[in-house]
Amino acid sequence: MPNKIKENNEQTPVLIIGGGLTGLSAALFLLQQGIRPLLVERHASTSIHPRSRGFDVRTMELFRGLQVDDEIREAGKALAVAWGMYAGADLKAITDQVSPDRERVKHPVEFRELEKLAALSPVSGARCPQDLCEPILLKTAIARGADVRFHTELLSFTQTTDQVTAYIRNRDNGETSTVTCQYMIAADGSSSPVRRELNAATTGPGPLGTLLNVYFESPLTEQVRDREFSLGVIERPGISGMLAAINNSDKWVLHLHYDANHETPGDYTNTRLLQIIREIIGIPDFPVRIISVLPWQPTVNAVTNMQYGRIFIAGDAAHQMTPYGGKGAATGVQDVHNLAWKLALVLQQKASPALLNTYSPERQPIGLENALLSGSMANDKGLVNINIIKQARENATREGDFAWMKRLLGLPDYTYTSAAIAGKPAAPASDIIKADGQPGTRVPHLWLHENGVRQSTIDLAVTHFLLITTDNGEAWQETAANVAQRFNIPLPVKSITTEEWKTAAKLQPGMALLVRPDGFIAWRSDDPEYTLTTAMQRILSCPGLSCPGLN
Repeated sequence: MPNKIKENNEQTPVLIIGGGLTGLSAALFLLQQGIRPLLVERHASTSIHPRSRGFDVRTMELFRGLQVDDEIREAGKALAVAWGMYAGADLKAITDQVSPDRERVKHPVEFRELEKLAALSPVSGARCPQDLCEPILLKTAIARGADVRFHTELLSFTQTTDQVTAYIRNRDNGETSTVTCQYMIAADGSSSPVRRELNAATTGPGPLGTLLNVYFESPLTEQVRDREFSLGVIERPGISGMLAAINNSDKWVLHLHYDANHETPGDYTNTRLLQIIREIIGIPDFPVRIISVLPWQPTVNAVTNMQYGRIFIAGDAAHQMTPYGGKGAATGVQDVHNLAWKLALVLQQKASPALLNTYSPERQPIGLENALLSGSMANDKGLVNINIIKQARENATREGDFAWMKRLLGLPDYTYTSAAIAGKPAAPASDIIKADGQPGTRVPHLWLHENGVRQSTIDLAVTHFLLITTDNGEAWQETAANVAQRFNIPLPVKSITTEEWKTAAKLQPGMALLVRPDGFIAWRSDDPEYTLTTAMQRILSCPGLSCPGLN
């Protein structure tokens, strides 16, 4: 324990460790649920390195719910049209493969052969580098009331059955404080000190290669005009790497492979790196300025358990993956979205703390699967194998096989199985995605047009449970009102009577779906095992028939 502690302990319901994409998203999702967290981040600012370059479909659905999606798309618009992946010996060899009149899409889900996938969500994914996205999330979190402290580090922590006690230090003035919280979220990155302190077990193949992430500035606008690309795999004598576009103008990243058995990052001086970059560009003495160099290892690992008492692990702290497929940031954002509404209900004493025990069973398998998916796209040097991605698109085009593409693009083709789901999903249908109204799946997307306003069904349940009926709703109003009163929660009833909805959700007239605050279906009225009341009792992990006031 530090020697110098402030006399007055601070208290917060939730302490978030880490101010990256996952931590900032956690703050916003908690605020959305009425919980004001404290977030601490050891660095003085948000990321100055682009790293993650975009978000998949499901993540943009969640940012839509936070009303930050348009701002994120605008911030990343310079990169929005660049989705091609090519291989060549240098920049010219790559751009020569790009057709000037190719499809100008803002996300691969918009390619003509993927119309069926595009129709399954109200949004597409988006490009936005991490250094541009994080400031948006930070600004929004502060404006909405989060207590955010950068340049503040976690020194140590302890927990009991009742609380977590953390010791933090302001790195500007050295002042050390004690923070008592009911729950703590560890979103402190791939090298997570919290994960190490918890001795959290992991599974996965581990590191796949050794790379240098070289972020540089070079005026290549004319070289790529009308032939913009996302990623170019470079293979030439003595050089193996990936050239990634950040804005297809003057910002670029070179992921350079080096042999750790014979070299170290220190062997790559600025002079040597400038020579390599100019060789790739193909123009001697071309203007290049190196901004930063970060050694890194594409790694595939996931913790086997994401909850340790009152501490929850999320994002890169819970699952390390390669950037191939863009799943790292997306999985972290989706982790904390799953957790936030559960924390809120427990903190508001509307659910038993046992509800929190469903976080790891629901999210750990997804994190591990995404990590393994990303690893399957790497070659023996840890660089991306673009042939795998090209083959998946060809399979979707020629064979109608969308299985791999829908997960890659971020459509939620998975089913949660936990105590927070009442009932078992039906056997998998032949549909291209598991969004057919079954328990544990994301509610099907359908556009609704009411009073001149267009709204998606996934927009209906963002902060509360929702009962969607296939009739005028009158038959369910009294039942829903009784359940809402018994459990002290909002439970509005939404009537959707169209045949399109009944088909999408596989519902008969008079049936209903119970949708959780995260947009996943928790119960169907045709379940013979549960009524709406007993389903809610199970979901909230309530003993007896009431949770309000439970300590």
